[in-house]
Amino acid sequence: MELILTHSNTDFDALAAQLAAARLYPGALAPLNQQLNENVREFAALYREELPFVRIADLPREPVTRLILVDTSTVPRLPLLGDEPVPITIIDHHPPERALAPNEELIYADTGATTTILVRRIMEHQLPLTVVEATLLLLGIYEDTGSLALPGTRAADAACAAWLLEHGARIEAVGEFLRHPLSTVQEQVLHQLEQTMRLEEVSGWTALFAWGRVDGPVPELSSLAHRLRDLYAPAITAITIATGDNGAQLILRASADTLDAGALAARFGGGGHRYAAAAYVRGADAATLLDEVATAIRDMVQPALTAADIMTRPVHTAPFDATVAQAEDLLLRYGHGALPVVDAEGVVQGLISRRDLDRALRHGLRDASLARYLWHGPTLLPPDASLAAIRGALAADNGDRTGRLLVVDQQHRLLGIITRSDLLRAWAGGSSASSSEHEALGTALERFLNPAVLGVLRRAGEVAEQRGAALYVVGGTVRDMLLGRMQDDLDLVVEGDAIGLAGALAAELGGVVRSHAAFGTATLVLEKGDRSGGRFGEGTEAEQSVRSFTPGPYPLTLDFVMARTEFYERPSALPDVEAASLRHDLHRRDFTINTLAICLNPMRYGRLYDFYGGRRDIARRLIRVLHNLSFIDDPTRILRAARLAARLGFVIEPRTRALIGDALEQGIFGRTTPQRIMNEFRLILAEEHPEPALEVLDDLGALQAMYPALHWTTTIAGWFDAARRATFPNTALPELYLALVLYPLGDEDRAGFTARYRLPVNETRLLTDITLVRSRVAGLRNATVADSAIDRALHGIGITALRAAQVAEPDPLPRYIQRYIECLRGMKLAIDGRFLESLGLRPGPRFGELLAGLRAAYLDGCATTREEQEAWIRRAIAAGEHTPASARECHDTL
Repeated sequence: MELILTHSNTDFDALAAQLAAARLYPGALAPLNQQLNENVREFAALYREELPFVRIADLPREPVTRLILVDTSTVPRLPLLGDEPVPITIIDHHPPERALAPNEELIYADTGATTTILVRRIMEHQLPLTVVEATLLLLGIYEDTGSLALPGTRAADAACAAWLLEHGARIEAVGEFLRHPLSTVQEQVLHQLEQTMRLEEVSGWTALFAWGRVDGPVPELSSLAHRLRDLYAPAITAITIATGDNGAQLILRASADTLDAGALAARFGGGGHRYAAAAYVRGADAATLLDEVATAIRDMVQPALTAADIMTRPVHTAPFDATVAQAEDLLLRYGHGALPVVDAEGVVQGLISRRDLDRALRHGLRDASLARYLWHGPTLLPPDASLAAIRGALAADNGDRTGRLLVVDQQHRLLGIITRSDLLRAWAGGSSASSSEHEALGTALERFLNPAVLGVLRRAGEVAEQRGAALYVVGGTVRDMLLGRMQDDLDLVVEGDAIGLAGALAAELGGVVRSHAAFGTATLVLEKGDRSGGRFGEGTEAEQSVRSFTPGPYPLTLDFVMARTEFYERPSALPDVEAASLRHDLHRRDFTINTLAICLNPMRYGRLYDFYGGRRDIARRLIRVLHNLSFIDDPTRILRAARLAARLGFVIEPRTRALIGDALEQGIFGRTTPQRIMNEFRLILAEEHPEPALEVLDDLGALQAMYPALHWTTTIAGWFDAARRATFPNTALPELYLALVLYPLGDEDRAGFTARYRLPVNETRLLTDITLVRSRVAGLRNATVADSAIDRALHGIGITALRAAQVAEPDPLPRYIQRYIECLRGMKLAIDGRFLESLGLRPGPRFGELLAGLRAAYLDGCATTREEQEAWIRRAIAAGEHTPASARECHDTL
């Protein structure tokens, strides 16, 4: 067992260095010290589930094989450590004060923080970080460098801090968790501010207002705003400080999504950005100025998020009358660590955790009533609880129970659930975009979509909000918008009643709805123009946009899909679906780049939701799966990964490639229906340029997993290119590509492929034709071949197989095939079976033999008129022959 240890009284640099070392030394455990600085303890308690630390009490009882010491060179005392020396790696930004022992190695750099040493290595290895991880690393650097202001700060500290900010670190956390000493004058001013301070709730946010005065030299004042924020944690801080007789200094601080501090300061002649701003107002009285600022804040502030805004719903629950075994099945099905327990009316009765269930099961209590083992103390919150109240409740929980808060109505009926992950998303704005960027994304969406479609969607967002639902554009639509690519499909997800939303729109706009209640989906079809009962001729701007746009994409068809989660009972099975939140809906998707969503509700219009790093992977041009069993759940994702990588010019990231390899080694294609694999293969062949995707599949080993004889070669790639450039008429390229991929196979393998994938009639005929053409063209390799020989070899073979041979075979075969298609294939004789019947012959095989012989004679030029053809038939019947005579013999006899 390898351990990552640090010093007691752990500060942010030490804790962050433990985190960074855990990322760089996979498999090593990072036990959390029992003695943490208070601000560090608060952070660790809030985001414990997002961090890799373990409790010392939970360490396995195994021998320690290596120690990694960070921000210290002293080995702390631990009961697990024996007397025998083990290898020790010391990572520190302090130079060593003693000689190293033989079992010790030192990693040292002259930086302002130990965290910087490790972040530089994380940057070199391009390791991904979550928002919480990046923020903790930033706090480590900022704390030991005094926010990059202490003399020991080096350029590497600033570079690493900048890199962390680019990768999601929250700069606001520096103000929330770090504190700085004040000078004597600053302390005096701070005391005045605390005497005049008042805390008010403004639109759900806590706002701090205070004023003071400085008569002598003016010290640095912005740190006083930080100190008040540290002490009282307001969302908005506004302080005014009179400076002599000249005027007053205004200092503003605002948390994300409250108000634009820069715009507020501009009202008073100052400036700044949306989170921090200042103004100096000459001749102003500090107390009077503060009242004016408070009035402006009430006018500009945005309503705060509440529990109802960030909670997850619908909530998976266990019934109060369930048994322990039934509750265990539910936990396994949903993958949760705990479930709320409700009665028949939905009233919360308690909460059951996996830990409590495991104990009951160990005692053989599978059939016991679940009610006997409930925890009756989960924290209940009203839907209007503020983020501050939520944060306080989660911090108070300290991870000792479940880290879950239940949102209930006045009768304690369950409305939703909040976890630390929900708070984290609210902390990060639920998105990687700022509020100003939401507007930009909304504008980009309007440029991206057809105006008529956009008009309907804007109205749909309004109706969704009125119905208590939320409507999102998701998946490939958002991905392609960000990439600037055209997108034919429109993927819409509804948090709530998708069928009801479609019905309401149909009633208002005059459309028709086709619904599928089992899956919670609905298709809305709108015809162009006014409809009875509709309001296309009046009403909102969105409706007028629909009405006025001509020509429009009518009939307009929109698919509304209920946000849902999926459960796979066995590998490769089709999933069961249940209603879920947007986050759960996006989690079921194939790749991170397809997990982005943009809200269409008016209150959140243009807000981008990126729960799984999709935007980051788009920027890095990476294909990445969401979880390790993704290809086991759905093997067709392997083909989809290759198709997307080729279409977008992306690469499959290493971990995803490894997961594909593992799935293929397990024979995963054999566990799903062949038709699903073949359908995805057809989609690859339908791409404008399928070659890159097929090359990726071959490199992954997926072509061979589909069928052992399948391979991708430069020769086949050349055939594909030649087929495209040839622009053959009446030939579908995807079918021609399929023929070319299978052209090199032997006859038995071609038949085996047909049987394995249960190909439809047209593709089965195509592969049969390929076998025929390959066997017949052997006689056409001479420099001069009669038309009758060409026709006899190629007659009856489908056009796609002929084109495949024309591309794949060497000269002179392509010329013969082209002559057959252009000149011979459509040739018709002057007589047919009716003439043979008039001669007394009965329909049968003899008919075909005679007509084939006549066709050859015609092509050889010895039976070109009707009279010559009738004579040829009579002569053939009389002679009992059906083989064609040569042209010379024919003309001699005629």
